[in-house]
Amino acid sequence: MSKPAMGNSPSAQKNKPATEPVEKPAPLDGGRVLVFCLSLMVMVLITAWPHFLGSTPDTMDHNAAMVLMFGMSCGFVYGIGFTPKLRIWRWLFSGWSAVVFMCAGVAMVVT
Repeated sequence: MSKPAMGNSPSAQKNKPATEPVEKPAPLDGGRVLVFCLSLMVMVLITAWPHFLGSTPDTMDHNAAMVLMFGMSCGFVYGIGFTPKLRIWRWLFSGWSAVVFMCAGVAMVVT
């Protein structure tokens, strides 16, 4: 008598899923493109004109810079189409939170 091959045993077929899960990329709709472009604008603004955050090191608003750059980072993550699996990260890196953080950073600098 011959033994059945390992791949043909009933227990091996029982653990094998019927179909393999497929990761679908997030669609690149207009909102993602808009948030990505806003993030690029913030990056260029801070890089090309750092005096936007303050004229001297003593007058620099570091809190505003932190909030603005955090919003920029969230916008890049959302804009390229990455969607985290955990709910808290999905909320944090959403388009709405990116726009809110970027607008809050600009408001902190302007006021």
